[in-house]
Amino acid sequence: MTLENIYYIGQTIAVVAILASLGAIWIQLRQSNRLAKLETTRSIWMDAGERVYSHVDDDEKAEFLQRALFSQDDLTDADKTRLYLILSSMFTTFENGFVMNQSGMMNERFWPRMRDSMRDYIRPERGRRWWRIARKRTFGGDPEFCAEVDAVIAEILAEEKS
Repeated sequence: MTLENIYYIGQTIAVVAILASLGAIWIQLRQSNRLAKLETTRSIWMDAGERVYSHVDDDEKAEFLQRALFSQDDLTDADKTRLYLILSSMFTTFENGFVMNQSGMMNERFWPRMRDSMRDYIRPERGRRWWRIARKRTFGGDPEFCAEVDAVIAEILAEEKS
């Protein structure tokens, strides 16, 4: 075996080692991205859960939310403000989930569940009235999210007609 043949064998081994190293780096990057996506999803899920719970963590809060969304009773101005802030808080979480989902930073199976939760808050007429105001006042800077909420409302209205 000549020195030249040994050189070519060495070069081939070096190329294989470089390709194996690049493959290992690629696998690590995919795992890191997957873990980051799962962590983001967990964080949004925990935030949404904490917000929901904070609005119903005692009897008075739960009764208020039930009355504010589902009863036909008149609300005081203070009740209207409270409901506006509660729904704004929840929809900010939904907007965060929507943006993270659109950017690919959230597990894709999570957004449909979050969207269904959003439906629960805007299914009642008071929720839809809130959205008409909040759409302009609070969420107008995010037209894609507004279009998503509008689509959910359109689905609700279509279900109510049938």
